[in-house]
Amino acid sequence: MRIVILPLYGFGDVLMSTPALRNLKEQTGAHIAYLHMFTTTRDILIGNPYVDENIHFPFLDASRLEGIRFLLRFRKKFDASINFYPSNRKDYNMAAFIIGAPLRLGHRYVLRDIREWNFLKNRTLREDDGLHNVEEDLRLLDFLGIGQKTPYPLEIYLSDDERHYAEGWLKERNASGRPILGLHPGSSVFKAHTQKRWPGEKFAPLLRKLGALYPDLLFFLFGGKEEDPLKQELKETSGLGDRVVPVSVDTVRQTAAIMEHCKAFVTNDSGLMHLSAALQLPTVALFGPTNPRWLRPWQCSHKVIRHGDCPPCFRYSPIPQRCLAKTNFSCVREIPLEEVLEAVVSFLG
Repeated sequence: MRIVILPLYGFGDVLMSTPALRNLKEQTGAHIAYLHMFTTTRDILIGNPYVDENIHFPFLDASRLEGIRFLLRFRKKFDASINFYPSNRKDYNMAAFIIGAPLRLGHRYVLRDIREWNFLKNRTLREDDGLHNVEEDLRLLDFLGIGQKTPYPLEIYLSDDERHYAEGWLKERNASGRPILGLHPGSSVFKAHTQKRWPGEKFAPLLRKLGALYPDLLFFLFGGKEEDPLKQELKETSGLGDRVVPVSVDTVRQTAAIMEHCKAFVTNDSGLMHLSAALQLPTVALFGPTNPRWLRPWQCSHKVIRHGDCPPCFRYSPIPQRCLAKTNFSCVREIPLEEVLEAVVSFLG
């Protein structure tokens, strides 16, 4: 059997598909090709033993005609295509239709289901609000006759060279062997995801309080290069000097290799939260409009913190995030500093 996995937007989504990939490979022995829109999602699966082909095409930089021509190269060459959860976009459904596998697996969605052309898939399940994204992916394997599934942790496979790189990076900053707390104060800017951020003016006093409690602790600030100004601002306002280290490297795999040295990780709901889970770091996850039931750190020690009892209002669709309760995202903005501090201390000891 030949199976193609169609694009997911973020590397966190790709990480959450790795338990399903492992079950799929172990129980069917199928040839699995994974198609990517971005180099970051492709890089997450480098070295993954359950993927046979890791294919990248820059759909967003190419014309629509170029994208269709690329997809036509795979026309009728697969027995099944899988749009893992969440893939509620017409472009992903059209890609499955153009490739034309006899089995086109995916979900039907509560919001904009027909408008996003989910009917182009021919084996579908209705999304279930009670399930984690990993569980949604595993459900799709029923269509391939896989009934007994193992809920594996998220997986990333780092090489010895990548680990050596991280060791050298730490040594250059006199951080080798020292206790490190990782933090991700940012988030993606896609679809107004900046509204998922706990305010920077709360991260700074968190650093100061932890710095006083743990005089030997270093604080590594992670995120993409577009978040460098935020990381630098936190370094300057924390008052901890060189104990706060902004991390700005070239690839997500270099980021992962450095994160591996952290004792714990504090993060907004983001791809780096899922990377922290894949690295089995104790994770403090700050949630707001997105649903921790769907997206909490999977199969790792973690604490989810969210303010108030306003129900999460984000649903999977191309619509940008907005606060339906009209409280300016108080669910994340008003998370108490002391609650976050307590959670971090519980992991650091």
